Amino acid sequence: MITCVGYEEISAHTPYPSRKHKTGYYFEPDKGRVLNEYQLVYVTNGEGMLETEHGGEFNIKTGMVFVLFPGEWHTYRPNEDFGWSHYWIGINNKNMSRWLENSNLKIDNPVFNVGINGEILSLFQKALQIAEAEQSMYQNIINGLTNYIVALLGSVNDCQFVERCNYVDNINQACMIMSNEESVDSIADLARNVGMGYSLFRREFKRQKGCSPIKYLQTQKITQAERLLVNTNLSLKEITFRLSFGSPSYFSSQFKKIVGVSPTRYRNDRTRSDR
Repeated sequence: MITCVGYEEISAHTPYPSRKHKTGYYFEPDKGRVLNEYQLVYVTNGEGMLETEHGGEFNIKTGMVFVLFPGEWHTYRPNEDFGWSHYWIGINNKNMSRWLENSNLKIDNPVFNVGINGEILSLFQKALQIAEAEQSMYQNIINGLTNYIVALLGSVNDCQFVERCNYVDNINQACMIMSNEESVDSIADLARNVGMGYSLFRREFKRQKGCSPIKYLQTQKITQAERLLVNTNLSLKEITFRLSFGSPSYFSSQFKKIVGVSPTRYRNDRTRSDR
């Protein structure tokens, strides 16, 4: 069953989604959504981003087709500075999974770069024309067109899978920020500072560094505290607030938990050893 067919142009610096979004499909990009159907989305102009639960985040550019899977959390949006134009077809068909499998489109890599392919573009346009006219047997006709589109995605010579963003530079930038004595107000703010969403940042950070950003930040703060205890005359209270620990008692408990001794004991031991 075809659930929706559409086309929309989103100009630069305009809200997204627009209020023209089909009833029942409107969503907030910061929160994302889960659909009960497949959707094929073809971006014919502009650029933006797609993030999915299993695939991660992808930079979407002109000429890319992405598939939204039923039951899969996702979010997407055009780039604010460029906007985008895109066609879509929603389909609830038990054969869809087989069609996608035959074309090697998978839930963890749902993006194809086909360029502006005249044949694929005409099929999306034809589906929209038929849906708007509600011609006799239009459901069956668009089902056939969708099957053909999916088959073409697997056979177009210049069609290539799009690799998801690896975010190595973003994560390394976040680590550099955490290594400075300047306080980090929150992990959510840190994620925004390096150009990533909060959930994606946490997932990628743990994948690359082997621990959560909270744990990494705590370790960095303790390392900074060790240096301040040895190399400065700052009081425990001053160090506490300089490193945003909240309270001297919390700072002391966290320091002892990681280092094994209290901050005062650590400072006294290091001072004696340097004499």
